[in-house]
Amino acid sequence: MIFINAPISADKMIETLEAYNENGVTFKFVSKNGMKLLFETNMDDLEAAAKLAKATIKAQRWASVLYFQVGVEG
Repeated sequence: MIFINAPISADKMIETLEAYNENGVTFKFVSKNGMKLLFETNMDDLEAAAKLAKATIKAQRWASVLYFQVGVEG
């Protein structure tokens, strides 16, 4: 599972990652606790999944100037 700490635009981030489906890689929103968003992914390498999630969000026009953290949960 990966997490995103996002103080703003959480809904857009969820929408972006849930719509992602390239090369069979998907993300599924699990829960939100404060500004922490949790996602399941079908990638085996969670570190790579976190990097992909961050790059996917940063590629969005609305997110290029946002500050947020992405990492591996537990």
